[in-house]
Order: sequence, then C-alpha cells, then structure tokens
Amino acid sequence: MGSVAITTVPSEHRKRPDTTVGLSLTARPNRSLSPAARRWVALALCVPVLAVGLLLAAQGAWLVLPFAGVEMAMIVFAFRWLQAGDGDFETVSACGHELVVRRSVRGQAHESRFNLHWVHVVFEPAGIARRSRLLLRSHGRVHPIGELMTEAERSAAADYLVARIRHARAAT
Repeated sequence: MGSVAITTVPSEHRKRPDTTVGLSLTARPNRSLSPAARRWVALALCVPVLAVGLLLAAQGAWLVLPFAGVEMAMIVFAFRWLQAGDGDFETVSACGHELVVRRSVRGQAHESRFNLHWVHVVFEPAGIARRSRLLLRSHGRVHPIGELMTEAERSAAADYLVARIRHARAAT
C-alpha cells in the first residue's frame, strides 16, 4: 500500500527553533512499477485485445470491435488513474512549537498545524469491518493521517509519533 520514511534530525540542529525538532515522517504510495514499465504492461494488455478483435472482425463478427475498444480504453484509464497518484505524499514534522502535517493527494495540497504541547496521537486498531485509523487531535480538531500507509506502518507510525512528540515536548 505505501512506503514510509522516518528520519530524525541531528541533535546539533534541534537547538535552533526554525528547524525540525527531531521528528519527520513521510508516507508515499508504493508504486511497484515505474512509469515506463506501466506503459509496457498497458501495451501488453491492449495488444492481445486488439488482435483478437481484429481477427474476429475479419471473420465477420465486426460487433466485437466496439467492445474491444471499450476494454482498451478502460485499461488506459486505469493506468492513467494510477499515474495521477504518483506524486501523493503525507509529511508530519515538528517545527519549533508546532506539529506540521502536509498532505498532497491527486494534486490537492493541504497543510495543518498543531501546537506541539497540545496535540494527541490517537491510534484506533482495525476492527472486523474497518481499517485502523491514526488521528491527531487538538482543541476539538481531529485530523486523520496515515491513509497512504499499511496497517503495520500505521501502528509503527503511531508509536514513533508518540515517542518523538514526547521527546520534542521535553526538548522545548
């Protein structure tokens, strides 16, 4: 589902208020195929459909061609839809006394800021019919994070955020 990069800032940089206070978490969707490989897979799926459609049309079953065209269009649409999410990301970092959440999904960018001393990390484990949820809560606002992560990554990210926020609160 996703890939998560967790980094910490060296201790000599933590003393400056304008830099990250030892907390940085970035989640991106896991794309196992490169854009070039995706084009080859789409082509490998479309060529047999076109070949069978043309073969049947040559034998007189020309009504197969519109359906073959629709099938190829759906394949291309599916791969374009996947490509639109290649730049998605979610970043959680501590800057001074703030916890900053930046998120970009399908080109829509959002940023939320929370007071580092008041924010609470809430992890709701997966139930029978629902996925786990990772939330940041502060002053009546609830902000879900970790949508680009797997269940295990969300759980690990919750533990990481709780520990690093506790450490960052102690440092400031």
